Amino acid sequence: MPNVLNYSIIGLEDYSISFESYCRQCEIQNHCKYGKENPFTIEINCNDLNQAKERIKFEQLQKLQKTEDVSVPYEELITKVKINLQNIFSQLWKDKIKAQKEDIRCLDSRKIDSMLVAQQGQDWWQDFNHTIKLINNECEKII
Repeated sequence: MPNVLNYSIIGLEDYSISFESYCRQCEIQNHCKYGKENPFTIEINCNDLNQAKERIKFEQLQKLQKTEDVSVPYEELITKVKINLQNIFSQLWKDKIKAQKEDIRCLDSRKIDSMLVAQQGQDWWQDFNHTIKLINNECEKII
């Protein structure tokens, strides 16, 4: 079920990601708080993504300043900074989706078979990862 997530612009720098296509009637979803009438939706703000990138950049610069020679200019230091977007996306996944597993029954291995949860979680993650990359590209155009 790839690429079933819908995202839309809800503000100048705000995006909404809807898991509506996942909310089909099935044995697992019958016990979910979310459904077709009330799909699971999260909001992403470009500032959230940009602040995460800036925080990582700042932390890496601090480390580099301790190890590099004092004469190395800032411009050269900044070229050595590497931002791993996957880590940022993973943190968003953890904070905005995995944290809701009490309400999203199909992602709660305490209530559903762990093999089903693992597969469902992997499908959701792949689609979320693809969608958040698209949103990130849109956010970078705004900067």
